[in-house]
Amino acid sequence: MSGQSHNGAQDPDRPPPIDTRASAGPDGRTYAVSFAIVWDAVASEIDTRRGWELVHADEERGLFTVVCRSRLRRSTDDLSVWVRLDEYGLTRLDVRAGARQGRASPGANERRVEALLQAVDAALGPGARVLR
Repeated sequence: MSGQSHNGAQDPDRPPPIDTRASAGPDGRTYAVSFAIVWDAVASEIDTRRGWELVHADEERGLFTVVCRSRLRRSTDDLSVWVRLDEYGLTRLDVRAGARQGRASPGANERRVEALLQAVDAALGPGARVLR
């Protein structure tokens, strides 16, 4: 999922993953609600997405691993979602998405990440998100 070939060089056929944890990536989210509430909102959203398959959920590590399949382009992408407490005790949500093989649909992973973040924002309601 890293977009790199076996020798560590960037694979030109795979776009770099979209990563909310990277300084150049989209913003992750910080919430003033409990870990459990954010975890449940993410789990519910993953469950409702067509073409998304939950492969692994580890609440102790705060990690969801999801496979996203596009019927139209017949592509398979990987999505990792982290829920954790930050240094202030607030709940942090970060997402990483990348093409598994070949090229992803242009913008598909960016849209997936943004859609997930916006859906969790909506599920938690106004005032839950901490803007920094």
